[in-house]
Amino acid sequence: MTEFEFEQQVTALTQKMYRVSASLLRSPQDRQDAVQECVWKAWRKLPQLRDESLFNAWIMRILVNECKRLCRSHWREVTVEEIEIEQPDGMDSRLRDEALHNAVMQLPEKLRLAVTLYYIDGFSLRETAHILHCPEGTVKQRLHRARTTLRVLLEEEV
Repeated sequence: MTEFEFEQQVTALTQKMYRVSASLLRSPQDRQDAVQECVWKAWRKLPQLRDESLFNAWIMRILVNECKRLCRSHWREVTVEEIEIEQPDGMDSRLRDEALHNAVMQLPEKLRLAVTLYYIDGFSLRETAHILHCPEGTVKQRLHRARTTLRVLLEEEV
C-alpha cells in the first residue's frame, strides 16, 4: 500500500473512527488523541498488514486498542455536561435521537462497541468479529443483548 492509498483509506474512515472512539471515550480530546495515535501506529505498522482488503477492520482494531489504553491510563472526572437530564414525554425526533444516543452510551462497553461497529458504521458481522477478536456468534449474541437492553431503556424513556 502506497502513502497515497493509505491517506485515502484513512480519510474515508475518519468519521467512522471518531464514532467508534466516541462509543468508548467521553472526552472529545481523548477521542482526537485516540484517532491520531491510531493513524500514527497504523502507518508505522503498515508493513505488518498481510491482507490489504482487511485494512478497515485492521485499523479499527488498532483504534479500539488505543481507546482502551487511554481508558486505563487515567481516571477521569465527571463534568456537568455528562449528567443526564430526564426528557419530557412529547419528544421530537432530535430528542428521540438524543435519547437513543444516551441509551446506547448506557450499554456495557462490549455491547456498545458491537452496536457502533455493526449498526452505525456498517461493518459486516465478519468484519466486526475480526475487529473485536471474537467469533461471529459472539457478535450476534452481543447485538441481540444490546437490542434487548436498548428496548428496555427506551421504553423507560417514553
